[in-house]
Amino acid sequence: MASITMLRPKGVAGQDSEPLTKLLARADFAFQPIVTTSSMTVHGFEALARFPEGTRPVCDLLDQADAMGNLRALDLGLVRKAISKFARFEGAASTRLFCNVDNRTHGGSPATMGGIRDLFADCGLAASNLCLEISERAPVQDSTNLLRTVELLNGMGVRIALDDFGVGMSGLHMLLTIEPDYVKIDRAFIDQIDTSGRKQAIVAKLCGLAHSLGFMTVAEGVETEAEFRMARDLGCDLAQGFGIARPTTRIEDLAMTYGRGLLVSHGARMHARVEELLNPVAPMLLDAPLVDAANRFKAVPDLRVIPVIDAKGSVLGALLEEDMRRYLLSDYGPALLANKGAAPRMEKLVRRFPVADANGTVETIVNSYVAADSACGLILSDEGRYAGFLTNNAVLRLAAEAAVSAAREQNPLTQLPGNRSIAHHIGETLKRRGPQALVFFDFDNFKAFNDHYGFAAGDRALMMFADLLRKLETTAASFVGHIGGDDFFASIAAEEPASTEIVHELCAKFASDAESLYSVRDRAAGGIHSVDRFGQNRFYPLLRTSASLLHLPAARAHLTVEMVNDQLATGKQMAKASSSGIAAVRLPESGVLL
Repeated sequence: MASITMLRPKGVAGQDSEPLTKLLARADFAFQPIVTTSSMTVHGFEALARFPEGTRPVCDLLDQADAMGNLRALDLGLVRKAISKFARFEGAASTRLFCNVDNRTHGGSPATMGGIRDLFADCGLAASNLCLEISERAPVQDSTNLLRTVELLNGMGVRIALDDFGVGMSGLHMLLTIEPDYVKIDRAFIDQIDTSGRKQAIVAKLCGLAHSLGFMTVAEGVETEAEFRMARDLGCDLAQGFGIARPTTRIEDLAMTYGRGLLVSHGARMHARVEELLNPVAPMLLDAPLVDAANRFKAVPDLRVIPVIDAKGSVLGALLEEDMRRYLLSDYGPALLANKGAAPRMEKLVRRFPVADANGTVETIVNSYVAADSACGLILSDEGRYAGFLTNNAVLRLAAEAAVSAAREQNPLTQLPGNRSIAHHIGETLKRRGPQALVFFDFDNFKAFNDHYGFAAGDRALMMFADLLRKLETTAASFVGHIGGDDFFASIAAEEPASTEIVHELCAKFASDAESLYSVRDRAAGGIHSVDRFGQNRFYPLLRTSASLLHLPAARAHLTVEMVNDQLATGKQMAKASSSGIAAVRLPESGVLL
């Protein structure tokens, strides 16, 4: 690797490069923790270059080095300095160092990392302790060369992260090009995500895609507890930002856990049925001899997949029996595998494999399997570490059981989940922390409308509202259900006032759409005349829906489904008496109803 002291324009022996060389020698690094969202334990640290006060921005220094033709030497020199300093941290061997690499270094021949590999060995660390971040903010000039570089790094055990995802030049194409180990979701999507249904929908879908493709997601720039909780509940595996810890140049200030008092874990547990169907296939280490895998496949004819992990237990992928078949069936295959000098290395055969959160819901696990279009099963992980394996049959049984259970109690008209699913959802929500609003909807003037226009028109009104709820479910990380008759339910994963605005918009949309169910004359009159339950003819305004809105308190382990239902029912009467049709009710932290 070239030395960073050679930072001068090619062929020029001038002295302008000397100050820059001395400046780089004084470069320092700050480290910011990247934590698991479930337990706040450290997964790794990002190295952030720091230069003496008054120095030009780092981007300017990189531009100058690029103009001099020494950008790669500068970039790799900075990585070396970051590794050397990080190695002094007592927990370095059990975590991972994330380092940024300028995309312009991927031009020309593939980058050689031999010097860094030697440095890791000298420091008592492994190459797998390093993760290089490829930014999406700058275009990659040569994607073919980038792919070759990534293959070399993967062969050494170095991990790859796609940084600033969502605001860059290539978007989803980069996921296909380099198959990263991590995708770092840009701050633009995390900022105030607790109040943005659109951001929540995007991040939720991205996390689902990530798990089905076998990589982890990092929420970047988390600054508030509400942002952290929302990112965690939407499926982000890891998080970093000022809300967790600010970068520090002091090695002695680094820790292995952060923010336990402020950012509390949701305490999710593996679903009992998932645990029953879990197959405890023993994983193999990446550096294990390939002949050991061959012997396992031969000893267990039904074995199709062996999960592969690193020394820390992190899932790297899987070894498939079909890829080993040519060695197992070949005349010379077994002898080749037994020859340590000639046998192929395991990383050459390890494939990316779909991974799901072991503590996720059955629906989430099944969706990960479906999205991946896997024919071999699904790996389950807990905080990125191997937890077990689900065969195809196990996942299909989960899906079939869930489908039968849902169909058994779905509303026959709207096909929305019924009371059992609603009660189950409320019960599960009470076990978790995080922003959540529960809503009971009840139509106003529906009986009069039904009597006047007939049951077919009434069914159209019900289906109209059910369709609005389905749209809400896909755009605001929500759960929706049909209690019965003209009563509906929604659970919205959003903080105030975002959840309140969502409910207002939904009610207004339904009132507007429902006008189309009336005749022109009745619309102009603003309602209809009909006989009430006492036999009196009276005027009924146009259809609308009332909403009883309950924002769950952060501390809610003491609450029960019955307490929630009672409070929402109380809110229904208040909502019907309200001019807006919406009433907000609350449950206190202590459990004593207000």
